[in-house]
Amino acid sequence: MRFFIIIPVILLSFELSAQNVKVSDYKVPVSEARNLRLTGNWDWTQDGDTVLSNNANGTLVFRQFYASLPLAWSFDVDADGSRTLKRDTTSTFIYNHNINVRASFRKYIWDNADWFGTTTINAQHQNVYQQVKSDLSIGYGYGRYINATALAKSVRIEGHLLEDKILEENLPGETLIAIANIIEREGEYKIIYGDTYETYWFNDIEREIKKAGFEYEVGKTALAVLRMRQVLFGINERVNDRYYGWLLSAGFLQPLSTEKRSTKVGNPNLKFDGRYSYPISWELQLNTTLEVFTPIDSSFFKKVETRAGVDFIYELGSRINFVAGYRFSMDKPIEGEVSKSHNLNASFWYYLENNIYLTVNSSLSKQGDQPTLLKSSMGLQYNLF
Repeated sequence: MRFFIIIPVILLSFELSAQNVKVSDYKVPVSEARNLRLTGNWDWTQDGDTVLSNNANGTLVFRQFYASLPLAWSFDVDADGSRTLKRDTTSTFIYNHNINVRASFRKYIWDNADWFGTTTINAQHQNVYQQVKSDLSIGYGYGRYINATALAKSVRIEGHLLEDKILEENLPGETLIAIANIIEREGEYKIIYGDTYETYWFNDIEREIKKAGFEYEVGKTALAVLRMRQVLFGINERVNDRYYGWLLSAGFLQPLSTEKRSTKVGNPNLKFDGRYSYPISWELQLNTTLEVFTPIDSSFFKKVETRAGVDFIYELGSRINFVAGYRFSMDKPIEGEVSKSHNLNASFWYYLENNIYLTVNSSLSKQGDQPTLLKSSMGLQYNLF
């Protein structure tokens, strides 16, 4: 009985100590960028009249994307090629190339409704291929499933700035959301500014803080940037992924061509996907997933693969995490017995800055008729001075 009395008290304490923003307040920002990078090099080595090397290689990377909640699309190209001189001759070269192209599109059919459609095309060609390898996937769904991890990082940054007395009070909710939007646009900053993007990224975050009327004391800017880096790059702490909402979708993956002309492309696969996440508080999170696959041929729903999972996250503090998860899979062949597997795992992660780093992991798995397998591990690091 005491256990059931304690739980509401704990949850109430989470609500009383909440920030000026909730996970479900997060809105996906609009982000877009385009970038083309070309790199190449050539080397020549000669010993007397003998050419030892005459090699060249180049790389092309193109990125263009637009991301928002109602509409998102992207077009990516990755290509590299090389020419290498054979060791035993000065006139024969080996040529290699690898080209990958990916285009994706997602659109909510009506901005004020939850129906959406997605399309993705992948194409690849290498020098060893006889033709381009490609596939097409198309899907439709209903629901809104929002990744609010950026907002969780924004709140974590605020917590550090309060602990270090850089801020005297909580930031307004709209400021936290604005910072989260900047965090989520990291890809845009990378494409536009390249290796120096962190400078512009952090400057824009600080600009939002100061726009809300908060100013740092002299000498505390460096500490603020340090705390931001720890959160954004997972240095000595971890921000677990945060989601809210749900969605159901169905689609198919159709191979269009294979790397060999003699290989048949095969039949498409139908996929059903369901997701649901509930952020109980900034400390507690529940995630569930379900996937079902079946070929679209004579074995339709006679051959089925099912995957399901549940995750429970409890962040006791910025450096103390407890994560537990359960995974279930079932494969039903056309003939024969159904194969099932269960996996239960739990991890405890504790880090006290510059002193103690402790990890505890355990898992329990069961596959078909095999004996239950129990695994556990523990790691401890303690800095004396």
